Amino acid sequence: MKQFIVLFLNSVVLSASSKPHILFLLADDMGWANIGYHRRGAVTADEKQGQLEVQTPAMDSLADEGIILDRHYSYRICGPSRSALLSGRLGAHVLAKNVAVTAQNKEDPVSGFAGIPRNMTGMGAKVKEGGYKTYYVGKWDAGMATWDHTPMGRGYETFFGYFHHAEDYWTQRLSASDYKADICGNLVDLWNTTGPARDRNGTGYVEEMFTENTLGILDRHDPDEPLFLFHSFHLIHAPLQVPEAWERKFSFLENSYRRKYAAMASYMDDVMGQIVGKLKAKGMWENTFMMVSSDNGGPTYNLPKLGPGAASNKPLKGGKMSDWEGGVRVNAFVSGGAIPRSKRGSKLEDYMHMADWYATFCAIAGVSVADERAARAGLPPVDGIDHSDLLLGGAASGTGKRLEIHHSPRALTSGRWKLITGGMTPLEYKINQRRTLGNGFIPFSDYLDGWDVAANPYRHSTYCRSGCLYDVFTDPYEERDVAKENWQIVSQMKARLDELNRGAFLPNRGKPDKRACAAWNGFYGPFIDAPAVPLSNEFVI
Repeated sequence: MKQFIVLFLNSVVLSASSKPHILFLLADDMGWANIGYHRRGAVTADEKQGQLEVQTPAMDSLADEGIILDRHYSYRICGPSRSALLSGRLGAHVLAKNVAVTAQNKEDPVSGFAGIPRNMTGMGAKVKEGGYKTYYVGKWDAGMATWDHTPMGRGYETFFGYFHHAEDYWTQRLSASDYKADICGNLVDLWNTTGPARDRNGTGYVEEMFTENTLGILDRHDPDEPLFLFHSFHLIHAPLQVPEAWERKFSFLENSYRRKYAAMASYMDDVMGQIVGKLKAKGMWENTFMMVSSDNGGPTYNLPKLGPGAASNKPLKGGKMSDWEGGVRVNAFVSGGAIPRSKRGSKLEDYMHMADWYATFCAIAGVSVADERAARAGLPPVDGIDHSDLLLGGAASGTGKRLEIHHSPRALTSGRWKLITGGMTPLEYKINQRRTLGNGFIPFSDYLDGWDVAANPYRHSTYCRSGCLYDVFTDPYEERDVAKENWQIVSQMKARLDELNRGAFLPNRGKPDKRACAAWNGFYGPFIDAPAVPLSNEFVI
C-alpha cells in the first residue's frame, strides 16, 4: 500500500512538471490576407503584388510547423472578442458591445462596468491554479474600473500594457490615437502592474517596450516551472504608426495607409520571431504550446475621423465590425514543440471560437473549467469547449465538438449554414448598450481592400432583416444568399437564434465616470476600490 502511494505521488509530480509552457500571441485587426500563408499560389498581378507586401516569414514558418486553424472565429470587434477569450464566454454572454473603460453603473457592483463582469474568473487565474506562472503584456481592453477588472485581478502576476482599445504608439495618450479625447481628456494609458508606468511613458515606440518586457520575462523565468505568457499586440490596430525604418522597407507602396499597415504587420512578425528565438535559447521551445490569433477580422472600412482601416480580407467578404466571414473568421494557428509530430504541418477545418481557449487551457493546466464564483453571482457559465485532445491528443481532424457558433445576437452558424439577420450601425458607441439587433443593413458587404476606398460608413450595404443564408462549406466567400430556396432552414435557424438570444447578457454598464480622470494623476487605471500600493522595482522593465 505504501509503495502504491509513493508511485501515485510521483506520477502527480511528474504530471505537474511536464505541463507545457503556454504562449498566447494575440494580433490586433490583422486581415485574412495580411499573413503570408494566405498569399501563396499567386496567379494574377494583384495576387503577386500582395505577396510582395505581405512579409511574415516567422508566422508562415511557425504555421507550417504547427496546425493552421482554418475555421477559427472571433467576435467582430476587439472589446467583446477579448472579453470572450479571457472569460471563456461567447460575446453574447459577457460583452456584446464596446463600452468606455471609464463607465460605471453604481446600481450594479458586479456587472455595471466595461469589460468582463467583476465576479467572472479570468483565464489567468484558472491556469495559475494549475501551477503556472502568469504574465500579461500589451493591450488589455477587458475592463479597468476596479482592481478585479485589471490583469492583476484576473490572475496575472505582472502586467505591462494599456487598458483602452487603442492609443498613440509614441505618446501612449488616448486622444492622439484614432479616437477623440474621452471624458478625461488627454490622459496617458500605460500601466506597470501596481501603478502607472511613469518612467516608461513617452520613451519610445510602445511595441518595442512590450517586446523588451516579454523578452525580460523569458530571461528571468525558470524553465522548470510551467509558464503562461500572454503577449497582446497593439499592432496592427489604428493609429497606423510605425518606426520610419520599417516603413521605408515598403516604400514601393504608394498609398501611405497600405504602406504603414504592411510595415506594422512585418514589425509584428519580427517580434514573434524574437520571442520564439528566446524560448529556443532558453531550451523551452520543445515544451511550448503557442497559440497565435487575430482578435477580429481586418478593418476594410474608411470611416470619418478613423480613416481607412488598410487591411485586406480577400477572398473573404466584409471585415471588422460585421458578422461577414471577413469580420469574424480570423487568422489562427498553433505551433511549438508540444504539438504532436503527427499533427504538425496540418490544417484543421473544425470550428473553433475564441471563447474555447479558456476551457482548452484549463484542460492543459489540469483544473476544472467551472466558474463557481460567477455561478454564485448569478452570471452566465463558461461556454468554451475543450479542444486539447484535438490539438494535443489522439482526436482526429473532423471530430471537433463545436457544432454551432452564436456569433452575435444577429448571426448564427450551425453546421454548413450561416444566418445573418442584422448589421452593425456605425461604431455603435452612441447606441443603447442593451439594444443589440441594430438595423437590417450590413455595411461593407464587399471584397474591397481597406486602403483606397471612399469614406462611407454605409458602403455596399446588404439588407438582411428577414435573414440572409449562406452555405459556408460550398460558398465560404458568402457570394450567394440561398435563403429563398431554403426557407425552412432559415425559419429553424431564426428560431434557434431567438432561443440563444433569450440568454443574452445585457446589463446596464452605466456611463463614463469622472472619478476615472483623477485617480492616478494624469494616467488611466482602476478608479474604484483600487489598492494604494507603491510601484515595486521587481516589476520595472
